[in-house]
Parts: sequence; C-alpha cells; structure tokens
Amino acid sequence: MRKFNVFVYWYKDNVNTLSFLPNYLIRLKDHHNLLLLEIGMKSLNNIRRQCNIVKPHIGVVTNVGEAHAGSLGGLSRVVKAKQELVEGMRSGGILYINADDARSQRLNLKKSKAKIRTFGLGPSADVRGENIKYSSKGITFDANVQGKRVSFFLPTYGKHNVYNALAAIGITTSMGISPINIKRGLARFQTPKMRLQVLSGKGRILINDAWNANPTAMRAGLGVLQQIANNRPKIAVLGDMLELGNISNRSHASIGQYVAKSDIDQLITIGKHGRKIAESAIRNGMNPQKVFSYYRHAPLIAHIRNKVPLKSVVYFKASRKLHLEKVVQALR
Repeated sequence: MRKFNVFVYWYKDNVNTLSFLPNYLIRLKDHHNLLLLEIGMKSLNNIRRQCNIVKPHIGVVTNVGEAHAGSLGGLSRVVKAKQELVEGMRSGGILYINADDARSQRLNLKKSKAKIRTFGLGPSADVRGENIKYSSKGITFDANVQGKRVSFFLPTYGKHNVYNALAAIGITTSMGISPINIKRGLARFQTPKMRLQVLSGKGRILINDAWNANPTAMRAGLGVLQQIANNRPKIAVLGDMLELGNISNRSHASIGQYVAKSDIDQLITIGKHGRKIAESAIRNGMNPQKVFSYYRHAPLIAHIRNKVPLKSVVYFKASRKLHLEKVVQALR
C-alpha cells in the first residue's frame, strides 16, 4: 500500500479562506505528497480562486447548508458558492457529493471535469452506509467498500457524522487505502473542541457544541442529545444563530417547532434571536413552565446550577459570538 506524508491544512479557528491559503502553502516540504485542505466559502469566488491555485485531485461537498447564507445573500447563493468546487476540480479528478442532501441536488454536476461519486444512506449512493447503531461510546455502521460490506466504529455521535465518515471512506478508498486502515483511522477520530464534546459537569453531562450554529447543525445536535441522554433529563441550551440573513426569523422559529415536538425536559435560550426559539416552542405546544430565556451568561449559569436536576444531559449550541463555552466551563 502506498504511504502518504500528509500536510493537513486544518486549523482550530477555521481560518480557511483565500487570504490564509498562502500561509499554509509555503509550509509544504519536499517530503509531503498529499495536501489536505478545508476550503472556506464566506464569499462568492472564494472557493473558485482557491481551486485555481491548488487544482484539487479529490473533492467533497459534504452538504449545502445554511452556513453563511447571510453574508452570501441567501440559500441560492450558498449553492452558487459550492458550485465553484464542482467546476474547480481538475480534469480526471474525483468529486464526492452527498446523495441524500436536497440542496446538493441543485449543483450542476455536468459542469465538472471530475468523475462524480456519491455517498449516503440510500440505495443509489456509491458509498452507502447502513445498520447504524448508537452506543454510549459512539456509532457503529456498515458501508460498502470495494464491493465488500465493512463494519466501522466512530467514537463520536450523530447521524451527520456518519455522512462525514462515508465521505472520508470514499476519499480514502479512491487513494488506495485499505479497508482495515480506514477502519483504524476512523476508530481513532478525535472530536475537535466545542464540537459535540461530551464533558462531566459536577453531576451533569455537558455536551459542548458551541463552536458555531445554523439550523441544520442545531437539529443534528439536538438529535445527539436524545441519543446520549436516553432516559435521563434532556436540557437544551440554545442561542442566536447569526449570519443567516433573510432566513433568520424562520430558521429560529423552525428550531422552536422542532424542540416542541422533541422529548426535551427544559429549553433554555440566550440572546435576542434565541428568545425567538423559545417563543416558537411555546406557540407549538411546549409547556411554558419548561421554557426559559436569558440575555447574559450569569443568570443562565445560575439557572442550570439551581434548576436543572443532577444526572441531566445538557446540550449547548449557539453562534460563536455568544461564547457558550464560557458557560460550559463555569459548570465544570
């Protein structure tokens, strides 16, 4: 099997846009034979210009979500931004697309010079996942790899991370990496800080997912809360989702509706937009006595200490500017 000396263009603070790319490229050494990039798209033409420089051999569009819809000018322009990777692949490359993501279906794949491969949970996917099972330690699932069914373990949570793993399986298989080594790699996955970090908090379990937020990610995180909590009290601490532009109001309202229909024992919100989540949850049938709204960290922390039962599982999610990780830290 070919061995790779990898330079990973990954960073804890998501400095992944065009202006930062030269800083990483100049750090490449002669012994590197693989460059792994996360390409950001906070504005139109950002992905296109990065692709013009690096000319990807392999690419993946994990999904077309709501992130940066505000700065880009709407969901249709998010699709347009992701299209830049479709068209920016080098001739003969391989591009992986999420077969189950509705907005990814709006990408014009005919404009790509790359071979198109798909991943997902449906029967049409080239890399298909199935038999997903959740445990206290993570997720197990099966996937077809090189015509064989292979079982995988991922030490994190959430159906969305199965999709991420399927994309990784497709990419690494395209690179000639064996199924056994793919299994080993996924089993050693480490959750980045503030992304579904499961922590102990003086008698409670805290899920720190506070790096950033958009509706799709928030719903996925609430699903993880359900999986981890099982029969324990489930507490959702949700705040403003910023950078959503003209879809902000309906996005916050949709989360409130989602929470109202979920088995959540307490909804606690923070921020002006967070309050819209609370109001929507009540409108959609959640008991008002289970809904609380705050604007500052101090009363939020006091509420959790005094009114959230021990042994509860508490999930934290909001945009970066709300710094909910400081609340998590205060509760540890």
